[in-house]
Amino acid sequence: MDDREYDQLDSLTSSNNMEISRLSLIVKNLRQRLESLEKNQTELMDAMNDMRKERDVDEDNND
Repeated sequence: MDDREYDQLDSLTSSNNMEISRLSLIVKNLRQRLESLEKNQTELMDAMNDMRKERDVDEDNND
């Protein structure tokens, strides 16, 4: 989602319609969780790539 869609979500959160307001809060929380998971996945993939590079260097040094 781009920032504009987030802004629209924020405005729905303060809607007078309670059902829309609650649903928008759920969506907002899910978005935050997804962003957190994406960040963690990126960090994990970076760590895995670093470990592979170190392994490859060690293997080259042992040859």
